[in-house]
Formats: sequence, structure tokens, C-alpha cells
Amino acid sequence: MIELRLPSLGSDMDEGKLVAWHVRPGDAVRKGQIVAVVDTAKAAIDIECWHDGIVHALLTEPGTTIPVGTPMAVLRAAGESIEAVERELAALKATAAGPVAAAVTTAVPAT
Repeated sequence: MIELRLPSLGSDMDEGKLVAWHVRPGDAVRKGQIVAVVDTAKAAIDIECWHDGIVHALLTEPGTTIPVGTPMAVLRAAGESIEAVERELAALKATAAGPVAAAVTTAVPAT
């Protein structure tokens, strides 16, 4: 399981507001692909994916403000089963707290 987390897009960035997703669960993504737009205190910025994979679940809904480092989506790596990712996602939900827990509980899994 690969977690796509909100990156720090500047030295003074503590949080960002998800404006839009450019992917859906089940979509294949490539490293460097723009997958979302996040609004910061300074500008709306494109978020790139840092790994190849399949979008398994979107954890953050557009309009939600989350802290830097919060998981935004979960990807399946090549050859990884849906069941394995679901087990890891369940473990993440069980240990998550605060904004991370809120994001993870609203996951939209791939079908």
C-alpha cells in the first residue's frame, strides 16, 4: 500500500484545502502525474503522484482542509492485491487520530 500524503509545498505551509481530484478509484497513475489540486495560503497548487500504482481509495474529499502529512489517497502497487491493501487500510484506520482518522474513515474504495 502506498499512501499519498499532503506534501509541504513551502516552508510556512501547515495545511492545505483539497480543491479537486483529477483521479478516481481504479485509475492507473504514473510518477509525476498531477492527481489533485490543493489550495494553500498563497495559491492553488497541483499535487503530483510520486509513485506508479492504481488508485485504491480517496481519503480526502474536496473542500476539506488537512494538515501537511495527512494521507489523501491510497494506491496499490503493481501486483498488490485489493485484499492486502484493505487489511493495511483497516490497520491505518485503527491507529489514526484527529484529521487523519477523519480522512481515512471517509475512504472511497475502488470497486
